[in-house]
Amino acid sequence: MKLIAVDLDGTLLTSNSRPSSEGLEAISHAVAQGHIVTLCTGRASFDARHLTGELSIPIIASNGAEVFDREGKLLRETPIHSNAAAEAIRYLLKQDVYFEIFCPEAIYSPSSGEQKLLAEMDMLVSANAEVDRDRLWESAKIQFVQFGFERIDNPLQLIEQERPIYKLLVFSYNEEKLDEITRHFNVQPQVQTTTSAKHIVEVIAKETDKGQALQFLAGHLGVEMSDTVVIGDSYNDISMFQVAGTKIAMGNAVDDVKRLATSITRTNDEHGVAYAIRTLLEI
Repeated sequence: MKLIAVDLDGTLLTSNSRPSSEGLEAISHAVAQGHIVTLCTGRASFDARHLTGELSIPIIASNGAEVFDREGKLLRETPIHSNAAAEAIRYLLKQDVYFEIFCPEAIYSPSSGEQKLLAEMDMLVSANAEVDRDRLWESAKIQFVQFGFERIDNPLQLIEQERPIYKLLVFSYNEEKLDEITRHFNVQPQVQTTTSAKHIVEVIAKETDKGQALQFLAGHLGVEMSDTVVIGDSYNDISMFQVAGTKIAMGNAVDDVKRLATSITRTNDEHGVAYAIRTLLEI
């Protein structure tokens, strides 16, 4: 029996942010053959379930901050400590950037976030005539159509209400500001950063990453790490590539992921997950 961890964005999801039908069929086939497949994603658990529909499988969500069994029971959570989360939210509000707060029940974003992104886009286009504004907006719109997305006037009320904060996601076209934000959080004692795509920085607890969550789930299920398989494409997948027995990089994966891979499959638009499961793993 294998435990197969599959990333979503850039992996099971094609470039239009919809799941590969072939990939879903291959996952169902692997489960029917007696293997365990888990989604291992930076997305919220409810968003992952919404995208993958009928699949009844474990889910590792919010970059490892949430781990659920196949029935949807929460097995483990590693939220950002409330003091660190409050400091981080205050800092991001001062930075005047778009950001999201991942909680158990919803993804919250300050009400003015969309206007901030539009203002950034206008500045970028005015300084670079060759930049395609419509293409920029298409990349940003993905954030607003996440399942469970809600706007909030006062993000700090989530701290006052003692909501668990699993992750903070910053989206900005200002690369210098993103670098500054990354440097700020990387010297904080209770949090760390990762990224899943261009223009994005994600802030999670020090004890949170996909690799640690995969190790926990494998232990919970009684699966040896040598019998784990991971399929992914981006920097937030590196931690699970470092601990898994078999590591399969997508054809569209970043070079740092490909260097850790035991094999490389097709791209996400070529249904690379299906090819990996049926051909590379011979399931």
